[in-house]
Amino acid sequence: MIKNIILLFFFIFSCTDKNKQNAFTYEVDINKTEIGYPVNLDISLNNLDEYYSIEEMVWSDSSLWISDSSRVLIKNSNIDTLDHSFSASFEITFWDTGRIVIPPYSLSINFPDSTEPTVFITEPIKIEIASVIDSTMLNIEKDKPIKEIEFPYESYRIFLISIILFLLASIFHLWFNRSQGNLFNQIKFFNKDPRKDSVKKLNQLKFKNISSAIFYDKLSIILKRYLENQYYVISFEMTSEEIKTFFNDTDLIAILDKIDSVKFANKEYSNSEKKYDLELTKKIVRKLL
Repeated sequence: MIKNIILLFFFIFSCTDKNKQNAFTYEVDINKTEIGYPVNLDISLNNLDEYYSIEEMVWSDSSLWISDSSRVLIKNSNIDTLDHSFSASFEITFWDTGRIVIPPYSLSINFPDSTEPTVFITEPIKIEIASVIDSTMLNIEKDKPIKEIEFPYESYRIFLISIILFLLASIFHLWFNRSQGNLFNQIKFFNKDPRKDSVKKLNQLKFKNISSAIFYDKLSIILKRYLENQYYVISFEMTSEEIKTFFNDTDLIAILDKIDSVKFANKEYSNSEKKYDLELTKKIVRKLL
């Protein structure tokens, strides 16, 4: 019998203690939100004496965040004091990103059977505040590895090797032609043979009873057109000195000097000299430079 009474006593004590522990509750509706979206904090205290009175309600460390309206805004503080319970609701809006801690809320209550007020304090609550433009970041797995972008090195390597081989082949081709004395290969862009066409025009060129300026000007045109068509040299846009750098031929150099002497020094030459230069130009056209 005594054993049963003891067990009943412990059961009643445990239930009373449990009710006492569960009398004071507090919770937030969400632990993650965005800037400008409120968090609701609800605080309740039940199983109170009918004649209780509230002495003080205050936020702990309020100077750190509540006083700064640029970071946090608290409104709609609905407080109900019923006969045997107390409840308070706070709507808290944050204006800064990051992890913010809601400080403890302290509630001091006077009971008729106590000379000192009883203090109830909530625990600090951590809230994660994200930027509105980064709302999708709330659902990202923190430990998910970043996917590496694979660069197509193999394709670019083949492309680069092809370009290098092409450049090397071109350099070798130019070097081989230069070593063979044929740097400027004959490129056919015309139906006529440049040499035959030039010789024909030279045979038609008159040197008697004509001024040196007119004769050597026509001779220069025939010669430069031949060089351009036969060796793909833009001779009409080049000076005589520039042409000499491409062709190491003494006859061509002599004719170019004679043409420049008439063009720039207004020299006059006899018919015999004109005839000689005409034949010399034919010789240049007939041979490979």
